[in-house]
Amino acid sequence: MKKFILSIISIITTYFVLAATALAAPDLPKPDMSVWQSDKMKPIRDFANIGIGVVLGIAVLYAVIMVAWYGIKLQSSASDPIKSHEAKAGLKSTVVGVGITFASIFIIGLILYVLGLIGIADK
Repeated sequence: MKKFILSIISIITTYFVLAATALAAPDLPKPDMSVWQSDKMKPIRDFANIGIGVVLGIAVLYAVIMVAWYGIKLQSSASDPIKSHEAKAGLKSTVVGVGITFASIFIIGLILYVLGLIGIADK
């Protein structure tokens, strides 16, 4: 288990170092995004935004339901160690799954930001 945790920490650290390196370099060439910003791509951008919203909504709804479900199972397990262990493992899996979902959405957003597909609007 220690090796797994250490490998996850090293992967996350590598992502942050790569992102910091990419964002710190001011002379990176910017891709020509005129096609992406055009009106022809609006349906695809809207579909991507809706898709990410739906995935995030389903993940949050699933997490709330599963945390409630495993919480009830943990409370009703009384002194049975097998049921208690199953409920704790289910809670742990739910938290890890939600963490992976949020991390993947963050990484996708970071990649899109580095590529110049999304960004902070200058007004």
